[in-house]
Amino acid sequence: MRRIVRSEAICLRVQDYHETSKLVTFFTLERSKVSCLAKGARRLRSKFGAALDIFAQSRIIYYSHETRTLLTLSDAELVHSFSGLALQPDKFLAAEQMAEFVLRVIQPLDPNPQLYQLLLNYLSTLESLQSSSPPPSSLLTPPCSALVCSFLLKAASFLGFRPELRRCLICRRPIEGPRPAYFDAGRGGIVCPRCAGERRDMAGTGHDRNPPGIPDRVPSRKERSEGLSPVFSSLIRLDPASLDTLSFLLYTPASDIASLVPSLTAGPQSPVPLLDLVLGFLGHHFDPLVLNSFRWHAGLERIN
Repeated sequence: MRRIVRSEAICLRVQDYHETSKLVTFFTLERSKVSCLAKGARRLRSKFGAALDIFAQSRIIYYSHETRTLLTLSDAELVHSFSGLALQPDKFLAAEQMAEFVLRVIQPLDPNPQLYQLLLNYLSTLESLQSSSPPPSSLLTPPCSALVCSFLLKAASFLGFRPELRRCLICRRPIEGPRPAYFDAGRGGIVCPRCAGERRDMAGTGHDRNPPGIPDRVPSRKERSEGLSPVFSSLIRLDPASLDTLSFLLYTPASDIASLVPSLTAGPQSPVPLLDLVLGFLGHHFDPLVLNSFRWHAGLERIN
C-alpha cells in the first residue's frame, strides 16, 4: 500500500534519468537510505531546485510502497545547500568521501540518527573551513584530510566498530609511557608492546625490524625462540604521537579538529600514514568494496 512520508534528508547521490528526471539517493533521519525518482527534476523550472544538489539538506515528501525500492519523490524543500563545498576541490572531495562511505554502509529501513547528525556536522565544518592550497604531495589540505579520518573513525563507532585506542586489547592495561604501541586492524585496536610479544630493547640487538609503519614479516624461528609472538607479524607499529593523533581524531568534535590540526602537523613527521591505517581497520570490519572510492588516492593522503 502506498503512503506519504515526510522526512529530513541529506542528498548522497544524484543521477540523470531519461531526459527530464533524476534518480536521487537520500540519507533520511527517520528511515535511513531511500532511493527516489524525481520526475521533471531536470527541467529549467523544476519545483525541486537546489534541494536535489549533492550534499543538500532538505525536507522531502515521497510516496512509500511496501514492495518497491525505487520510490517517487513528491516535493523537496531546501534547508541548507552546502554550496560552498563545490567551490573548493579539496572540500568537495572530502565531503564526497564521507557521503560515499555512508551511502555504501547504511541499509534501507535501518535508521541511525547519530550517524545522520555526524554527517551533517562534518559537512558544516568542512564548509566553514578557511580556504587554503593542499600540499604538493596531497589532494587534500591537512584539515580536510583530518576531518575525513575523524569522520570514518566515528562513523565506524556508530555502526558498532569503535576502535580501542586507550587500553591494550589483550591485557586491558592503559597505554602509557613513551614506548610505541601496536595497532591490530583485525582485532580493532591497540596492543601494548608486552602483549605483542616484544622482548627486546627497541634500540636493537642486531635483528632490525622493518621500517616504522610497515607490518613486520612473519617472525623467523630464531625470533620466535627469543619470545616474539606469531601475532606480532600482523601488527603495525605506532609511535606515541601517531597514537595520540588517532585518539584525538576519534574523540574530538569536528569543529575543534579543524582549528587544532595546524598545531598537530607542525610537529615531527609521523612515519605512519593514518588514512591508510584507518582504511585498513575499516577493511577488516566492512565489505572491502565499501572502500573502493578511497583507494585511488589513499597513497597520497597523509595526516601527521
